[in-house]
Amino acid sequence: MKTTRGRHSASPAERRHHRAVPTLRLRARTLILAAASTLLAVVLATTAVGGTYALLNSSAATPSATMSSGTATMTVSALTLPAAALYPGLVIAAPVTVTNTGDVPLTVTRSSLLAPTTASTLSNSLTIGLAVVANAAGCTSAVSPSSSATFANAPSTAVGLTLAKAQSGTLCVLVALPADAPSLSQSSSAANFGVVLTGVQA
Repeated sequence: MKTTRGRHSASPAERRHHRAVPTLRLRARTLILAAASTLLAVVLATTAVGGTYALLNSSAATPSATMSSGTATMTVSALTLPAAALYPGLVIAAPVTVTNTGDVPLTVTRSSLLAPTTASTLSNSLTIGLAVVANAAGCTSAVSPSSSATFANAPSTAVGLTLAKAQSGTLCVLVALPADAPSLSQSSSAANFGVVLTGVQA
């Protein structure tokens, strides 16, 4: 429809159509915002389900304490051999008392032999044996040693004696000059030798 000035004049139906478009767009935006608000509400509700919990706990320390380590110590009495002249085949014997003075039981071993200060054919020929006996009176040249060694070859070995705390035991030290000792062994001496005993925790 045209007006007198040549411009088109919208009919009532056209005017209703043009008005309807903004209304539909507004409604669409309203629905989108409403949907977004609903989604946010769901997310918040789901997050709130976890809640906040109080963790009940307590701690306490034990009273202070002190630990002390034990000791492994022992004593050995002096070795006094008979003043007898050795000859091939002769065995002399002398007892020593071994006492556990520590806090733990000990197994006694012969860890080494200390050779005489001055080596000689005699000292190189000697055999040193050890045997466990009931007492000093039981230490005689007739006792069979549980272990024997020379100054040149004396590997560490157990002697068969185990001592409880504060317990004592007797070892018989046997010194022998073998029957096949060289003749150069005569008229010589072997002074200041020793037997090294070690106590190992049993």
